[in-house]
Amino acid sequence: MKGSGFDLDAGLRRYPWVSRAMNAEAVYGTVLTAGLISAFSLYNPGLPVLIARTIGTVLVFWGAHIYAEIVGNRAMSWREAVREGLQRSAGLLWALIVPVACLTTGALLGLSVDAAVDVSLWGGVVTLAILGWWAARQRNDPVLVKVVTAAATAGMGLALIALKALVH
Repeated sequence: MKGSGFDLDAGLRRYPWVSRAMNAEAVYGTVLTAGLISAFSLYNPGLPVLIARTIGTVLVFWGAHIYAEIVGNRAMSWREAVREGLQRSAGLLWALIVPVACLTTGALLGLSVDAAVDVSLWGGVVTLAILGWWAARQRNDPVLVKVVTAAATAGMGLALIALKALVH
């Protein structure tokens, strides 16, 4: 959007880690985080416990993902494989931000667990839509493909919301 004075590409060149974090692992991490929040909320543990369980479980998945990257990159040196694993897996950690921020805000505002979980899951849907749009944008796809990709990616979050509604 250069007409408005905001150049997204220039901003991303300044902060390349943002672009690297918006990857397949970020989609996977967002779906994983939303699924964990939905599942853990069934036991109504209270928001602090729900947040801790979600973060802890995603950290375990993150560690396993890094380890799998290191083991799978046999052609690289140990140091290169670790760096590659950390870079590729960063999206799993970034995926925690929106859902956990929603849960934390809900706790600070005194929302019920169910209300905070709902806000968090919808935050995941928005995050997934942005990640889908971003993936299509990186491929220089036309606007229609960007919209379809964003909708399809967001559909995974909507599926989790539907599953939660069926189970609750």
